[in-house]
Amino acid sequence: MKKLFISFLSIVVGGAVVMILFFSLANQDGPKFIKRGNSDHKPIEIQPKEYQCSECNMDVEALEYMAEIVREDGVTYFFDDIGCVVLWLETHKLPNPTLLTKTLDTKEWVDATKAWYTRVASSPMGYGFAGYQNKAEGLIEYQEMRILMLQGKNLHDPFVKKSLLEQLPKN
Repeated sequence: MKKLFISFLSIVVGGAVVMILFFSLANQDGPKFIKRGNSDHKPIEIQPKEYQCSECNMDVEALEYMAEIVREDGVTYFFDDIGCVVLWLETHKLPNPTLLTKTLDTKEWVDATKAWYTRVASSPMGYGFAGYQNKAEGLIEYQEMRILMLQGKNLHDPFVKKSLLEQLPKN
């Protein structure tokens, strides 16, 4: 009888511990990837690590490289790197999304499809692309950046990286 009571008590205590853990974890907010209600389709300023990238799940921390996609219904997705935007859009076909990116030259938000892109930035995911508001030598348009990203011709490719970095002026 004593063994049966100890077995029953062990099951009850073990179950209670599992339930406590379950409820304590359920109360946490968890990762945040979207914000609803952006009916103005304007950039949403966030704090570092407040949201995670909708493509790679990393914290959006380096805000100067971040990008956002706003759906027609005002749902906003956050990204740590413009390369993640390109990859995400390939698997999530959205009608008329608003693409926004921060720019390194003016530190302002611009329409990502109208920005100019460097290929050698120290972007969070290491793709090398980062937006500029003003056209300058060596910068490319959004569509070219998009194609290069989808072809894998970014700084993850060692041959592309070597070629691009050899073209940079030596300090």
